Amino acid sequence: MSNTLNQAALKQYVNQFTSKVLSDFYSRKSVISGPELLKLTPLKQVNLGIVSRLFDQWKADANAFRSPYFDFENAEVKKALEDFMNTVSQHMAVNREGLEPLLTESVQEALMLLLDPEAYFDGKLRAMPDFVFTQEQAQRMVKYTHIHGGIAKSLALRLTDNGSTFVYSNIALRWLTDILSNGSALDAKEPYVQQFSEVVELDIQKIVKAPAPVKVPVAAAPAAPVEKKERSFFDSILTDTSSASAPRAATPVASAEAGAVASPQILRDRSESIPAPSGPMRTTTAADDSLNNRFKVEIPKASDENTYGNVPIKVESIAKSIPLGQRFMFVSQLFKGSTDAFEDAIRELDQASSFDEAHDMIVYKFASIYRWNTDSEAINDLLTIVKRKFS
Repeated sequence: MSNTLNQAALKQYVNQFTSKVLSDFYSRKSVISGPELLKLTPLKQVNLGIVSRLFDQWKADANAFRSPYFDFENAEVKKALEDFMNTVSQHMAVNREGLEPLLTESVQEALMLLLDPEAYFDGKLRAMPDFVFTQEQAQRMVKYTHIHGGIAKSLALRLTDNGSTFVYSNIALRWLTDILSNGSALDAKEPYVQQFSEVVELDIQKIVKAPAPVKVPVAAAPAAPVEKKERSFFDSILTDTSSASAPRAATPVASAEAGAVASPQILRDRSESIPAPSGPMRTTTAADDSLNNRFKVEIPKASDENTYGNVPIKVESIAKSIPLGQRFMFVSQLFKGSTDAFEDAIRELDQASSFDEAHDMIVYKFASIYRWNTDSEAINDLLTIVKRKFS
């Protein structure tokens, strides 16, 4: 949620806008079709927001057909279901009761995108499944973003130039900060304010909070001076956006405000090329060496002993090698007291194919999700156990 917007004023405007649009349309008709949705309001972003939500419901309804008693992977069945769902998508009929929540959410989201694009895209990236930003998600973001569309296109271009099928979301958040600092991807607000005002007059001064005054310290006494295929409706609503130009932004710079919570010692000089989990192990670089040295775990030389103190040198399972007391420490200090979150993360680390992959999960994913202090003893203990599995 944006901290720069007056939420009460925002909600009031959204309700007025939604009520006016619904009253105007449903005074003439009882249901609205797909093509009519695309022209429901003067704002393309609002209309696309409704279509995007209907697309999610359309996919959920298609999955609801599945049953353990029938082979839905059969080619003939898949083709028939696809044709059926595509046909259904061409015959939308949404009544007022069904449209109202979709319109309300879309109007509020469009206003937030217009008035606080940083908070809007930050929220989208943080909400990505598994905290990863994929090519598919990038293309969908481009397709359904009209206001400040240059930001979505720039993020997609960064991902393409990165050469990976995905990056963890905190890398995309760093890109976002860099793109916003340039400013060229932002649209002028005035044309969209006018479009909103065609329905209900929009005074953005009532919604955008005034900046807090800067306090100037006053000296108590004088002092010395100091220095300062068949296409569905959802496939056909937009033309191909792949050829649209997007600003080529500079190499991203890490920033604490970008959402990358891992400390500078972790992320500094780190290569941003992250292999997909199923891909081959990457080539070690000088930057990787500096990062590995930061968390270097001394493993004793091979001998007849198979333990180092009371801890096995080589462990087969991260989960099974964590003592009960240490487990409580990890749950409390790293996973906000959630045993389920701890178990899910350890299970994911156990499934990693290499130390590099597990290390990236810790540094690029979990550290950002749970806002870890990467200098803590708990982080070092976890990395020690992880390294022992892959030694």
